[in-house]
Amino acid sequence: MTPEPAPPGTLPARPVRIGITLGDVTGVGPEVIAAALRDLRTSDAAAPTDPPPVEFVLYGDAAWWDRACRMRLGSDSAALHDRLAVGGLGVQLIPPLTDPLPVDLPPGDPRAARAAVAWLEAAGRACLRGELDAIVTGPVNKAAIQRAGIPFTGQTEFLAALAGEPEPVMMLLGPDEHDRWLRVALATVHIALREVPSRLSVARVLRAIACARQACLQLRLPRARVAVCGLNPHCGEGGAFGDEEPRLIEPAVREARQHGWDVVGPLSGDTVFHHALQGRFDAVVAMYHDQGLAPLKAVAFDRGVNWSLGLPFIRTSPDHGTAYDIAGRGLADPGSMRAAIELARQLAGYRLAGG
Repeated sequence: MTPEPAPPGTLPARPVRIGITLGDVTGVGPEVIAAALRDLRTSDAAAPTDPPPVEFVLYGDAAWWDRACRMRLGSDSAALHDRLAVGGLGVQLIPPLTDPLPVDLPPGDPRAARAAVAWLEAAGRACLRGELDAIVTGPVNKAAIQRAGIPFTGQTEFLAALAGEPEPVMMLLGPDEHDRWLRVALATVHIALREVPSRLSVARVLRAIACARQACLQLRLPRARVAVCGLNPHCGEGGAFGDEEPRLIEPAVREARQHGWDVVGPLSGDTVFHHALQGRFDAVVAMYHDQGLAPLKAVAFDRGVNWSLGLPFIRTSPDHGTAYDIAGRGLADPGSMRAAIELARQLAGYRLAGG
């Protein structure tokens, strides 16, 4: 996957520091991280458009990380670290837990779930202290974490609570096979479909618009044109069914335009993603989870990235889960993890260079 398009710039004055959490080690996280790091491009100081040099800080268990490298790459973690160092990419592993994890945990074991949350918290706090420029989070299993006795909605929500941010916005982005990008921000995320209308508000829709626009600016796109979906089929057919468009979405779009932002909508969800893929829009704001993620995954299933907007630090993750059924078999596609690392590297480089 090629990184997001951007004009030439300057490399940051120092390597960017990116934390990577291993996630639930009984899933595919460690192995796709190992494969993704192996495939990363190195930097070239003579070429400003190349990715910046990086120091990666892994948060996880040393034995499980070494095991993943041996299984997926055929050599131990030290060999991977040495190989990356030759290309100017530093790697170190921090084990936030005092005791190592047993090496024979079954999929979804509570000990692995609790460790994944501990690593997530450690990386998040390091970002808040300014010790990291970004974090990439390995996949976790919400049900396993909840069974372990930890109230948990998702990694986005966990990091938002840690940072004191009440309104994070999830963006999923990725290219199709012709390198045409979809970028989709969600006004609501992990809630029941029947709850979506009551959770929507002018302020929430406006927040998603603002974050989508800011994401386009952070990516250094030539413009930041945002399309906003309606909630109902055909945007409610002028009030024939549903009033959320005139009552909630249209006022948010008007207010966004009053700020001078390039925003259009509400537009029908059955056509807007086609037009976005054709380049008419740089980002789309969807009203609920599947409205936005179904088209995104249709065009970028193995290359999509989850980007948490509105946080005081950069956080990306692959757009897939723990995949317990194929963990440890070398079958998991590292494309989404590699894309998440590349995007975090790109964004952190821009920020560190003053962009």
